[in-house]
Amino acid sequence: MAVNPLDEIAQAGPDLAMVEKVPVIKDSELVDDSVLNKFKKREEAKKLVAWMKSEYEKCRINRRTEENDWYLQLAFYNGQQYHSWATINGRQGLSEEPNPSGLPRITVNRIEPAVRTEIAKTTSGQPSASVVPASNDDDDLLAATAAEQVWQSVYDKNNFQTQILQKAEFWRAICGNGFIKAMWDSTVEIKTPRTEMDELTGEKKVIQEVSAMGDVRFEAISPFHVFVPDLAQEDIEEQPYIFNVYTKTEMWVKSAFKNVLPKDFTPTKVSASDIQEAALMDLRGVDSARPDMVLVIEMWAKPNSVPGLPKGGLVTIVDNEIVQYSENGIPYAHGQYPIAHLHGIQNGKFYRRSVIKNLIPLQREYNRTRSQIIHAKNLMSKPQMMYAEGSVDPKRITAKAGLWIPVRPGFQYPTPVPIQAIPSYVIQEIQQLQTDFEDLSGQHQISRGDSAPGVTAATAIAYLGERDDAYLTTIFNSIEAALEKLARQALSLFVQYVQSDRLIKTVGTDGSFDALMLSGADIASGTDIRIESGSALPTSKSARQALITEWMKMGFISPQDGLRVLEMGMLKQYYNLIKIDENQAQRENLMMKKLAPEQIEQYYAEWQAGIDRGDEDKFIPGSEEETGTPIPMDPPAVVGAHDYDNHAVHIEVHNRFRKSQSFDLLPEEVKAEFQKHIQAHEVALMQRQMQMAQMGTMGPEQQIGAPADQPAPAGEMPEQSGMTEEQLG
Repeated sequence: MAVNPLDEIAQAGPDLAMVEKVPVIKDSELVDDSVLNKFKKREEAKKLVAWMKSEYEKCRINRRTEENDWYLQLAFYNGQQYHSWATINGRQGLSEEPNPSGLPRITVNRIEPAVRTEIAKTTSGQPSASVVPASNDDDDLLAATAAEQVWQSVYDKNNFQTQILQKAEFWRAICGNGFIKAMWDSTVEIKTPRTEMDELTGEKKVIQEVSAMGDVRFEAISPFHVFVPDLAQEDIEEQPYIFNVYTKTEMWVKSAFKNVLPKDFTPTKVSASDIQEAALMDLRGVDSARPDMVLVIEMWAKPNSVPGLPKGGLVTIVDNEIVQYSENGIPYAHGQYPIAHLHGIQNGKFYRRSVIKNLIPLQREYNRTRSQIIHAKNLMSKPQMMYAEGSVDPKRITAKAGLWIPVRPGFQYPTPVPIQAIPSYVIQEIQQLQTDFEDLSGQHQISRGDSAPGVTAATAIAYLGERDDAYLTTIFNSIEAALEKLARQALSLFVQYVQSDRLIKTVGTDGSFDALMLSGADIASGTDIRIESGSALPTSKSARQALITEWMKMGFISPQDGLRVLEMGMLKQYYNLIKIDENQAQRENLMMKKLAPEQIEQYYAEWQAGIDRGDEDKFIPGSEEETGTPIPMDPPAVVGAHDYDNHAVHIEVHNRFRKSQSFDLLPEEVKAEFQKHIQAHEVALMQRQMQMAQMGTMGPEQQIGAPADQPAPAGEMPEQSGMTEEQLG
């Protein structure tokens, strides 16, 4: 049986007595720096480095064809559409095709809008995520809800929609492949604000304290930086190993891996474009040939795939130095590659194909045909002339208007070269190329915001839009699958590395702010997160607004709820005005939620002390027992109700919060305060209704559509909303 070299190091006794004690290494974790420094001196480490470099070079060579396609597709997207691959001075590169005749060349870039439209569709919405509880136990149900909040917090902190997904989708649309990496970044500082008093000035100041280290981080990776050995295997998790290769500055490398690099380490420099050629990326003015960067090769391996790593693991090398090493499997508890693959058109290979590859021949022909038409137009507006040699002096012929040109006697006047009219099939060819563009890209008139001729019905227009979106079904499925993998890995990393409570802040669907103190143990049974199928598909904003408006007219939803979900900027300010009562109730929720049992106990103790002292405000005015002793009042809730409150709205908002998971996690003393506070609103509401009934009128609170009030008849709009049936349509 093979002997693990690290086990020999860790178990060696007297021979290593002079060296510091080797710490115990947990399974699947990166080995300690001291252990790694000893392992690098062994022959097994040198063989592993040589093997990695050899396999990396093989992967680069095997993928050269795909890379050539990616560079050409990037060139066409950037408008360099007269370029092709050619060998110049023994080196292959993209160069502009020769034009010895000097004919006009026009570039009408139809690829860029197609790509931009596709990216806009695939990144327009946030896919819905939900966690499946491990069981029906209350603890598992609470863990599932808390895990959803953790995922939403991680999603927001990473600006996933704009900073991660859009970048990855750019590479997916251009090259057919995009990658997102999920990792635990131990260098991230989690800061918590703390207020303290300045001793000199007496003013309060806020200090950001580091309360924890490390957080989940995502990174969008271009396909140029990900290498796999098996190009025929489509699933990234079925690859035996993968390389994530990148270049960093020498200062960054020495700072990140200072504990495992020799003190006199001088790395071999490579150019910044060693992986991704800057010249082919249309990065003009970049000195990409100057070697000033350091190559970092990061390998993630599955079991029984790499010599010397029977359990799989992670190995990162800089030059000939191993700087990260895990020989007991991938160092993350989820055991998967921390890279999700967003892919384009299926082609039976790992690296998928972009639609641009099929559009390039059409784009070339389209530019060529348009250029020919322009050339014919130029000839017609300023034709070539034939003249008998010696009849005129060509130098005296200019474009000046009203010019008299002498012609020698006996010679014929110059005549224009006959030009044949442009055949009609040339114009028809332009139209056919446009149709072919639409069919191949799946973006017809409806996708560009134009309705097809003769199509006016909303249902028909919506159907045509859905038909165009159907072209992207596999792409949306890829996005949802990648996002589900990343979400599960993010929750797994949180469970693995967050050992103590940290503040998790989220914004609820109703706009309310929520914050919980959670650790990894709190969501350990709630990492089975799912992305709702079809939730990444784009939706029509106008169709959604029309549907919501119709529901408001039919009375299915209240006007306030309708205004909240209409997503119309001009109504935002107005909605905030009518939302004042709801915002006030939400602030009360936050105040009661922050109550500690000790505070509640102290409050009631002080109330009882006031009764014992005989404070007048603690007794019912004008009420006495038979003995003449004043009757004390029952203590009100810690957070009391006010006479100016909109009690019906407060009751609805408080009860809505009592149905949330955050309420379930509160102490029983705090839950009792919520109940007492709501009862105060109910009593006040009942008293006000009785007063209004006696006066023979109905108060404004009766018109808001709250559960405790009389609902308005279907189809009628409350005056408070400020909208009428005519305004709604």
